[in-house]
Amino acid sequence: MRTGIPGQLTTSSAAPIAGAAFAALLLLGPVACARQQPGAMPPATPEMQWGRDLLGSGRMEQMAGALAHAHKAAQESVDAPTIARIRSTLPSLEQFGNALKYGNAVVVSSRGPEVVILIRAVPMRQGKDRSDVLAKLLDFSRQGVPEAQNFSGFICEYGLFGTPRDLKRARDYYTAAAAHRYQPALLNLANMAYFGKGQPSDPGAARELIHQAIGIGPEASSRVCGLASFIEYRRGDEQSALRLARFCYSGLAHVPKAAYDTELPLAQRIKMLRDSIGTGAPDGYRWLETITRRAGPDPDYLYCKYRLVNQMREKPGRVDIEALAKACYANSTRMPGGGPADAAIKSIVSFVMAEQRALERLRQANHSHPSWSVPYLPFGQGDVDLFETVVKDTR
Repeated sequence: MRTGIPGQLTTSSAAPIAGAAFAALLLLGPVACARQQPGAMPPATPEMQWGRDLLGSGRMEQMAGALAHAHKAAQESVDAPTIARIRSTLPSLEQFGNALKYGNAVVVSSRGPEVVILIRAVPMRQGKDRSDVLAKLLDFSRQGVPEAQNFSGFICEYGLFGTPRDLKRARDYYTAAAAHRYQPALLNLANMAYFGKGQPSDPGAARELIHQAIGIGPEASSRVCGLASFIEYRRGDEQSALRLARFCYSGLAHVPKAAYDTELPLAQRIKMLRDSIGTGAPDGYRWLETITRRAGPDPDYLYCKYRLVNQMREKPGRVDIEALAKACYANSTRMPGGGPADAAIKSIVSFVMAEQRALERLRQANHSHPSWSVPYLPFGQGDVDLFETVVKDTR
């Protein structure tokens, strides 16, 4: 294949010419390099005379011309179809743009990068264009390419693009991809096992699968570490949950961080628990009540406020907020110099009503969807936004 700048000799084609010139220098070396005495002509040895005869014969010019002709023929042999084939193997501008926008994907096969590029193209295509891309992906899946097998499982799990929803087939595809230690497939299997998708919930199997995924390495979306940390937290392993949550930015990992890390400021722990509620995990309600109670008395009566928020979640529509606010205020340790009881109770009630609505809005506005299965990893927010309409239309 021709390399280099058009119109110039390339490194590979220039080498024979350079070699011939170098050979000529070797022949002429004694002439060029010998010290000559002023006014004395060196004697003509047979080797020197042979070199002079070679240069005078025109054979060197013939050799150089032949090499130049061969180089030109090689250039002309690279015809338009060959160039088109070469271009088809190179990343397109769209592919470079996707890599910049969404980042590099986790892959395990030589076709992996191409498969992920095709997957990302699916939500952006319509009609025949989309069908053509899906046909290529199906062909890759039939060939046993793990990245494509995982996507086939994703399609079956959510019933996308006219495919009937089939959780068993989805699990079979994920299992085939996971056999290649493909991290997204292991995450999806753990997700199905833990949340009981198409099977009874099996936290033990989910834990084993997610730890296999963790063992492969970190991934930028924090989905693997988030689910792993949450599973450990739910099974009561505080140390493992905190270890996995340490450098994890998933909202699911916020639960054990806020619950167990007492060195964090109270305001930060409250924010983390509120964020975790936005993911759909309800554990944050209980912990908001618990950590504010353990923090002791405060001028804002945070414990009473979050105690009522939790009670309203547990018994919606059957809670007398004002009566509960009065009871909590009466039983709480009041700050020295606190204001009038009526004002404090009124502020508690107002806060609870507002916070209840705010937390509900957080859940509705959440677009990270940590419980979703993934077509690839990292499945960051940009990827979620790309697939959200496609997936939510089938749910």
